[in-house]
Amino acid sequence: MPIRCEFLGLERPALESAADYLLGQFADGGAADLRDVQVVLPSGRAGRRLLEILVDRCESQRRVLTQPNITTVGRFPELLYQAKQPFADDLVQQLTWAKVLKEFDRGRLRNVVAQPPDDDDDARWRELGRLLQSLHRELASDALDFADVVSRGRNLEGFTETQRWQTLTALQQKYLSTLDGLKLWDRQTARRFAIQHDECELRKPLVLIGAVDLNQAMRMMLDQVAKKAPEAVTALIYAPAEWRKRFDSHGCLAPDVWQEAELSIPDEIVVEADDPADQADTVARQLADAAEFRPEDITVGLPDERILPMVMRQLDECEVPNRYGPGRSVGSTSVCRLMSNLAEWIETNRYPEFAAIVRHPDMEQWLLRDGVGPGWLEALDDYYNSHLPTAIGGDWLGDAARTDGLRDVESHIKRLLKGLRGGPRSLSEWLPSIGKLLLKIYGERDFDLENEADRVRWQAIQCVQKSLQHLARLPAELTPNVSASEAIEFVLDQVSGERIAPKNTEAAVELVGWLELSLDDAPRLIVTSFNEGFVPSSMNADLFLPGALRTALGLEDNARRYARDAYALSTLLSPWRETTLIVGRRTEDDDPLAPSRLLFAADPDVLARRALRFFSPLESKLDRRPLAGGLRATRRDLGFDVPRPQDTEEPLEHLRVTAFAAYLACPYRFYLSQVLGFRSASDDATELDGAAFGSLAHTVLEEFASSDERESTDSDRIRLCFEHLLARQVARQFGEHPGPAIRIQVQQLRLRLAALAEWQAERAVQGWRIEHAELAFSRKSDERPEIRRPGELLVDGRIMYLTGRIDRIDVNVNTGQRQILDYKTSDSGLKPQQTHRHKHEWVDLQLPLYRHLARSLGIDEPVGLGYVLLPKNSANVGLALAEWSAEELAEADRMAQQVVRQIRAGEFWPPKEPPPKFSEELAFICMDGVFGRKRFEPVG
Repeated sequence: MPIRCEFLGLERPALESAADYLLGQFADGGAADLRDVQVVLPSGRAGRRLLEILVDRCESQRRVLTQPNITTVGRFPELLYQAKQPFADDLVQQLTWAKVLKEFDRGRLRNVVAQPPDDDDDARWRELGRLLQSLHRELASDALDFADVVSRGRNLEGFTETQRWQTLTALQQKYLSTLDGLKLWDRQTARRFAIQHDECELRKPLVLIGAVDLNQAMRMMLDQVAKKAPEAVTALIYAPAEWRKRFDSHGCLAPDVWQEAELSIPDEIVVEADDPADQADTVARQLADAAEFRPEDITVGLPDERILPMVMRQLDECEVPNRYGPGRSVGSTSVCRLMSNLAEWIETNRYPEFAAIVRHPDMEQWLLRDGVGPGWLEALDDYYNSHLPTAIGGDWLGDAARTDGLRDVESHIKRLLKGLRGGPRSLSEWLPSIGKLLLKIYGERDFDLENEADRVRWQAIQCVQKSLQHLARLPAELTPNVSASEAIEFVLDQVSGERIAPKNTEAAVELVGWLELSLDDAPRLIVTSFNEGFVPSSMNADLFLPGALRTALGLEDNARRYARDAYALSTLLSPWRETTLIVGRRTEDDDPLAPSRLLFAADPDVLARRALRFFSPLESKLDRRPLAGGLRATRRDLGFDVPRPQDTEEPLEHLRVTAFAAYLACPYRFYLSQVLGFRSASDDATELDGAAFGSLAHTVLEEFASSDERESTDSDRIRLCFEHLLARQVARQFGEHPGPAIRIQVQQLRLRLAALAEWQAERAVQGWRIEHAELAFSRKSDERPEIRRPGELLVDGRIMYLTGRIDRIDVNVNTGQRQILDYKTSDSGLKPQQTHRHKHEWVDLQLPLYRHLARSLGIDEPVGLGYVLLPKNSANVGLALAEWSAEELAEADRMAQQVVRQIRAGEFWPPKEPPPKFSEELAFICMDGVFGRKRFEPVG
């Protein structure tokens, strides 16, 4: 029997028209009693909005609204037949498929998958089970099973998959019989069974709203209902009556007709943007031009939801309240991230997971509550940058006194995870320990549900607890044996698809997906990513169901997707609303994007004009001023500046000899690093940086200077000594199993030291001896006798004390000549003249200032100054003496005195532009590269 199709037109919002229809057809007297009608909506927020509209209508008309029956398309089929057994949920279905696959004959299974997983690889069996579960569900949604593919495929030209689908049929039968043995039903098969046995009926009217893309199984079920109760099913179609031919007898889209339909899209509503960031900026500018609309009257559509973070960030910066309708994924919450890090550390003991655990705010609070003292994060950064560990497993390297706090943190976390150690066991046995873990971390914490972070955290915990309860009810026959880490990931996998809805307490711009837009009732609509691949989306490759086979089976294909999206766009062009379509030109990865083909569903003249517009090179982006602070587009600069230097309470009385180069490079950055002591710390290095590589070499060479081979003239003995000292230091600093990158760098250093051994032996033959090595000069010399008194630089009658470290002082036993030498391990192998002077100007004063340090040892001029180079090219290893005249050295001293005067005068502004090399550490304070930063003006 035909379904009654009622066309609502496009003059008003779809849900308002639907509410009027329901109240007009099913309301009695003064009451709007909808208890005897079943209303079916597409999934999403449309159902909530319809209920709000119904309530508002009844209140305005002083009517009473009682028990509206509203459900979604995905749920209504179960209202049409009587289920005889409980349904297997998604996880049970997946585990059943995995069990059937694992127990199936391996020879036959290779017809489905060329290389079946190993018997003990349960994770891959579950993944394969998930794949067949999805295939089974898609076919069943159109009232098909695997056997139907075999029978219909035989009639399809070029179909060569008969044997494969026969094997899949056998697997499907085994899957259904296994569920039957568990006294459970497969939901999709139950629907198909109900159709085959004519069981579908409903004793009340059924009204479908906007259900224009029903699958074949749902249509067959509705046909049975309509046959038993004529005119019991009504489809409300949000479209004008003149579009009747674009819909079939079920009120669903007719793909062939929509393929030929012209879409009247005004050119002025289509705007272009460059990349996703520019799209977000364009959204904000469109809102700035829509001042007459309230935030709650505006919806932003996101066909490509990957740009959601950028849009939300831009709106937040512009002080526009916004809300993402579906909400936040539970799997992305801090609770689940912490659980995942714990699972990975249990499995691997890797450093990155341990670092993520102890840095997590929730774990930090727990550790403090559990009695661990503060300061472990700084200690961990120092430890990592010193040792670059790959794992954390009780064996802490270096000075025990410096790692006591870290050992304490590790022991607390191990006690926390005590119940989650051991070999694989039944998932059900791990669940109590996971629940206790959650309770230990969060059980004593107070949650302020008015605070958004606490509210999200609390709801995530509730979801995880429900997952634990759900998994505890799994049939024993299906419960897998897993490790503790796999058990945690199992729990998290069950909540990963759930979402925490945002608070709905204030008016806000709604951000929604593409499929929710056609029923949205906002009068101002902005659609992003109106590009091919998103609108319409396409499905061209499938492991089991390629395009031709999908079409032959009547499954959702590209033609149906095009019809669905063409219809949705048509509703967005309704006369009562203002719509903007934003077409992106590039992805975040700089890949080109094509405009949606829907823009070309027009007459030939429009098509040609748009082709020229969208496939021509994009003109240079407009110089758009930054948007911030309530969409104030006239704002020309950022809302914050680079902080100015402040007067220091205590003047600097001592300077490292290396600090002079820092001041000459940039006085402001000198102020940040040398006066305020700012430094950055991170633990993302995977190899030794230049400083760490040089430090390793210095340690080896310092120990060589006190070894028995320091005066040797035998290069082989020196080389063997270097190798021994290097191996010992590597084991001491990085353990017995350093990472692969470090092992490569150690080998590189070994080759450089081998070349240095040749030079050192020849130097000893020439009469040179190492007189001093790694001499430290500091004002703390009175406290530690191994530290020498600082050097002195007299400036305007006041002494500036010079501190630092001299790598090596050599003396020639034949001539008495001395040389002050600095080891340089940079790959370039630059000589002193290249590093200290640029365009005849001093840019570094390190070597000249060593003369002042050496005077405290009684070493006065003349003295040689130079580098011992250990560059990448070992052929260039050796001595590079500076060739500076006495006048040039005197000029260096005058430059040093001038630097001291400027430091004492507090001359630290402005920052140098462009930034000096290797200044990235302070770039975030100096706002290097930030668009819109104010120009630096000199003081005074």
